[in-house]
Amino acid sequence: LGLEARRYHFASLYDPLLAMNTSKVDALPHQIEAVYGYILRLPRIRFLVADDPGAGKTIMAGLVIKELKLRNLARRILVVVPGHLKDQWQRELKDRFEESFVVIDRGLMDALYGENVWQREMQIITSMDFAKQDDLLPSLASIHFDLIVVDEAHKMSAYRYGNKLERTGRYRLGEVLSRRATHLLFL
Repeated sequence: LGLEARRYHFASLYDPLLAMNTSKVDALPHQIEAVYGYILRLPRIRFLVADDPGAGKTIMAGLVIKELKLRNLARRILVVVPGHLKDQWQRELKDRFEESFVVIDRGLMDALYGENVWQREMQIITSMDFAKQDDLLPSLASIHFDLIVVDEAHKMSAYRYGNKLERTGRYRLGEVLSRRATHLLFL
């Protein structure tokens, strides 16, 4: 294990595609170009990946997560997804990138009553509609995340009616998240 750790240390110094080479993915050229040619070149990631469905945005997000972790730039990570995709994201990140994420929902929140679950866990997946709730936003807003990934980010929209701007709960969640993250990746 010591030799393997040493090998990973030196590999990270010389392998610009370390996350891709240590993950169980066959990345496509457009994914490699997006992640390594654009996203990871930024000193502070604030990026929107707006590819077509099925283009592998989950794989790109996984590569960004893994690469930032290998470079010691991200420890506390939050993935915000539509409710029906929580388990899929958890499974994909575990199977393809060997990253374990805890799903935070009402059941876990109730089980750990009185404790800020957002602070307790380092790698979290949660539902967009769960996190936007008024009773949860203050506890979420009190935590700083190194990286936040938002899937289906187009659902965090606001609407303009004449001169009035109507902010939805999801939009307010997006505002809170953008202030609480060093790196932010919207899919």
